[in-house]
Order: sequence, then structure tokens, then C-alpha cells
Amino acid sequence: KSSDSDETTQQVDPQFRERNRRWIVLVDDEEGIRQTVGDYLYDQGYKVTACADATALLQVVSLPSTLNNDDAQPLPVLPDVIISDIRMPGKDGMDLLRYVRGNARLERVPLVLLTAKPMTQDRIDGYDAGADRYLTKPFDPEELLAIIDNLIVRKKQMTKGKAQLVEVAEELQNIKQILKINAVKVVQKTDVYLTPTQREVLDFVCEGKRNKEIAIEKGITHERIKSIMQELYFQTETTTRTELVRWALKTGYVSRR
Repeated sequence: KSSDSDETTQQVDPQFRERNRRWIVLVDDEEGIRQTVGDYLYDQGYKVTACADATALLQVVSLPSTLNNDDAQPLPVLPDVIISDIRMPGKDGMDLLRYVRGNARLERVPLVLLTAKPMTQDRIDGYDAGADRYLTKPFDPEELLAIIDNLIVRKKQMTKGKAQLVEVAEELQNIKQILKINAVKVVQKTDVYLTPTQREVLDFVCEGKRNKEIAIEKGITHERIKSIMQELYFQTETTTRTELVRWALKTGYVSRR
């Protein structure tokens, strides 16, 4: 294929575009490894910064985000993945790993260790110190690419899950604040009819209980509670628990605590 064809493919390839948003830092004292692996990852879409030792990496992650970026596009605040050789002069890969896992800013960055020998003790020490993956040299660059892709996807999933938990906590806090408000007790007329079961679930929601807690209280399945919640959202034309509580207060379906 021609280079023009390759560029066109990269422009429309969602995976290439997603990788182009990610920053990989490669640490290895062998220039040949830095050049070969760095060029390969770059060709696959990743932004890559190559460092000759651990000290250089620590400098890179502490400098402004436009460093080493010829396209002048800002790099992420932190690398998405760090790849480091174990055996290096000065601070080696294990020293770097311990520093990263002990640093509040860097501790969640996935780290892949490269080793020249399939030494079991190296692997054990690395995993004990918090390494995410191991690769023995020589390795297939495609395997490294697959590992990086997987680590980034897993980190996104974990981050998304944490964000959802934060949203739930904030929503429950909002509900508690709404119920503490000593506003004028004005009840709006509504044509919405709720079944006894729906009313009971709504009461639990207004108490700040989560779906799983409501399911336990009522002795029914979590899935059934989720279904009732969807019915409540649909009938009341709301989309969140906070909006649902506001609706219940306005229409008199629950009393102010």
C-alpha cells in the first residue's frame, strides 16, 4: 500500500485515533530498543517519549505537557503507560517501579517491565512491587502493543466505575439536602398514579437508600427494583433520583422530613 493510502486508513481508523490521544513513556538504556520500539508504537498511533534512564523519565513527567511533541499538541498530564527495562545503570527498573507506586501522582499509571532474562525472581519482585505486566526480551512488538491497549482499556473501565460511584454518592447527598429544606409546603396537583409498590420504593429512595438496599428491605430482586425505578422515571418524567425526590415533594407523594 502507498503511504497516502496508509495515512487515509489511519485518519478513519477509530483505534488509531484513540491511540493518538494516549502518551507512552519508554525507558531503556539501549538506544536500539528505544528507537525500534518507540518507532513501532508511534506508527501504531501512540505519542511516545523515549528516555535513557529513570531520572530522565522523572524529569519528563514533571515538565510542561508540550515537551517532546513535534506536532505541538499537548500531551496528557501523566503518561497512560510506562514501559521500563529492569536492568539499567543507576536507578534500575525496580527502583523506578517502587518510586512510581509510592508517588501519589503516578501510582495509578500502568507499568510494564522488560527483562533480558526470564528470571522468575525478577518477575516475583516486580509483581510484588506493583508491576502490571512483564515481557522478556526479545519480544514481539505486537504483543507489547496488545498489552498497552489492554492496560489502557482496563484503566478506563476502572476510572469510569469510580466516577459512577462518585456520581451516586453526590446524588444521595443531594437527596439528603433536599429533604432538610424547610420550604413552604406547597403541593402541586398531579395526574400520575403510583401503585402501592411504586410508592413504597419511592419512600425508600427519599430516605436515601440505594437499589440494592431497597431490594433487601423488600425481599425482592435487585433487577425488579431497577425495573420499578425505570417505571417511576418514565411516569414522573424524571431522569435522576434527585429529580424524582423533588417531584415527590412537590406532588405530596412523600412528606418533608
